[in-house]
Amino acid sequence: MNSSELRKGEMEGKEKKSSVAVIFRYADWVDNLLMLFGTIGAIGDGMSTNCLLVYVSHLFNSLGYGKTQRYQGNFMDEVEKCSLYFVYLGLVVMVAGFMEGYCWSKTSERQVLKIRYKYLEAILRQEVGFFDSQEATTSEVINSISKDTSLIQELLSEKVPIFFMHTSVFISGLAFSTYFSWRLALVAFPTLLLLIIPGLIYGKYLLYLSKKSFSEYSKANAVIEQALASIKTVFAFTAECNIVEKYSAILDRTTDLGIKQGIAKGLAVGSTGLAFAIWALLAWYGSRLVMYKGESGGRIYAAGISFVMSGL
Repeated sequence: MNSSELRKGEMEGKEKKSSVAVIFRYADWVDNLLMLFGTIGAIGDGMSTNCLLVYVSHLFNSLGYGKTQRYQGNFMDEVEKCSLYFVYLGLVVMVAGFMEGYCWSKTSERQVLKIRYKYLEAILRQEVGFFDSQEATTSEVINSISKDTSLIQELLSEKVPIFFMHTSVFISGLAFSTYFSWRLALVAFPTLLLLIIPGLIYGKYLLYLSKKSFSEYSKANAVIEQALASIKTVFAFTAECNIVEKYSAILDRTTDLGIKQGIAKGLAVGSTGLAFAIWALLAWYGSRLVMYKGESGGRIYAAGISFVMSGL
């Protein structure tokens, strides 16, 4: 392998590593500030349910004990205190959710606007011969400015905050589960693979099918584009039936891919039913912890909810 090939491989490796960072290359300090507040809001939104379970565990214990000798405190005072905490937490989640939605939507609009400006400037600076090439047709330029930038805007406004939110749910769920009952968490940790592995397999397989489906649709679009570009020739040689058959054959392949995507999605969604089996294990072992280790029922319930939600 010569030096030029080595440099080419290094450049490709750098491009792959920085491919995600390239999306944010046009962000200024205002966008960075918006993304920071949006990320904080997404993390807070993801942690909200697990924070709620802290007060739910106290509430369940209060409801379970009632006015018994084991629980000498004022029953209604504890219930009212937990209810007030729910209201406070709801207000905090409202602010966090607003930060998550507004900040990421605002920064996505700002960054996509800059990308459109830069793309149009780069197109207009090209030589005239560039516009005669197959890659620089009017449809391609318009498609890149409108459709591709819309995908980037969807990524920044929806996908990124959802990713941060679910990551927060996963990490905080494991942390809170350990906080509520470390014994139950140690027993439940191995079962987490039953919830994670099907999702990973589905994600990889769905990405593979999506790429193949996109490739087949590109072939179908190319057939239509060629046929319409030379429509007089098609009519002259009476090749309409051949074009339709060729187009239909490609669409049949995309239909098969769509069926496979549906099966994969069904299996992935159905695999979440394993959560009931995990619940059975947590309920059995949690009851033994309540009987023999002095654990409270509310904390055991909260630990199980946190763990299952993090896996899902």
